[in-house]
Amino acid sequence: MAQRATPEGRGFLDLFCGAGGISWGWSRAGFRPVASLDSDVPALRSHEWNFGDAHGLTLKRDLSTFTPQELGGLLPASDRTPFAVVGGPPCQGWSRAGRGKIRSIRGVATELLNDPRNQLYRRFLEYVEHFEAPVCVMENVPGMLSIEGVNIAQAVAKNIEDLGYTCTYQVVNARWFGVPQDRERLIFLGVRRGSGFDFDITRIRSFAGRFRRRLGLGSGTTVRDAIADLPPIEHGASEDPMIYHRKVGRPSGYARLMRQGCNPKQVTDHVTRVHNEQDLEAFSTMSEGMLYVDLDARFKRYRDDIFKDKYRRLYWERPSWTVTAHLAKDGYSHIHPGQSRTLSIREAARLQSFPDDFRFFGNIGDRFRQIGNAVPPLMAWGIAEYIRCHGLGRDLLHGHEIGRELKAV
Repeated sequence: MAQRATPEGRGFLDLFCGAGGISWGWSRAGFRPVASLDSDVPALRSHEWNFGDAHGLTLKRDLSTFTPQELGGLLPASDRTPFAVVGGPPCQGWSRAGRGKIRSIRGVATELLNDPRNQLYRRFLEYVEHFEAPVCVMENVPGMLSIEGVNIAQAVAKNIEDLGYTCTYQVVNARWFGVPQDRERLIFLGVRRGSGFDFDITRIRSFAGRFRRRLGLGSGTTVRDAIADLPPIEHGASEDPMIYHRKVGRPSGYARLMRQGCNPKQVTDHVTRVHNEQDLEAFSTMSEGMLYVDLDARFKRYRDDIFKDKYRRLYWERPSWTVTAHLAKDGYSHIHPGQSRTLSIREAARLQSFPDDFRFFGNIGDRFRQIGNAVPPLMAWGIAEYIRCHGLGRDLLHGHEIGRELKAV
């Protein structure tokens, strides 16, 4: 895309950064990535390639053992006071919290901290506590709102508040921000008491509408909006980069947004898996929205009472369902709505709102995993803009002449 907004000197730490969905969004909003950490080597290579010009640190570190004190020792003095700590720590102990006799929020919050499987969650909190950033943002799964009848999210908010923050949380759908995907995430926003900032996450949905409209996007970006402009390809396509043959007619506003700033003559990562003849024939019989369970029996090699949606064909005129890291194993959950194949890497990236100038490294499974694990960049940008506007008093998309930028595409 076009040149990022000039940084305002406010840095952020991106923990569990992956390929950089959050990093892209916050950078686009004018913040500066001070350090981004993960243990996924292909994802970090992608991150460094895409954010090297920001002059922050992209570090391969195991956050279960790498301490905030160690990171502080690697940073120049000017970067040791970041504006925000952001990230989505994996936490496998959510499902067990609150099952014991202690059902109070404080009791559940203590359980979360004590569960050995929540080591990375505890580490995230340690980074928040150590750097005392004015803002912390954590994203996770909406299912935390009710597990065994317990609101785990309230306990997480209590843990953040115990570090000196006022914490609010909200279920956010990427679709609100113009992402062509129905993807819900739970966002925690902590604002440090005494920092001089006073805002919460509760107005994010109405703000997302203004953000989306300012970008020229409608209320329901569809799969057609997202990928119809890309060149048609066969299964097993491997040419990379590929010539971008622009179709007759004007691409959607979303497609123009994704093409912004990239080589107008080429498209990268538009490569696909090879399928066997049985799959190709099965795909050719599927209508939009059709599931594996609805296939003719001769195409079924899995039990359809267990794998009802093993195959699923996208609709052209609706947003996609959630893009997940399972795409690293196979792409059957997202079959192209108009071609007999699963999605290309670039098409999956488009559904996640990664722009076309964002490159991914690793084998095909590595690249799909990076895309599926990411926070959609457009959603991350919207959340960062929300903080910039409501926390710092800046105008929405200040420094971005969106209309002029899109006309040039």
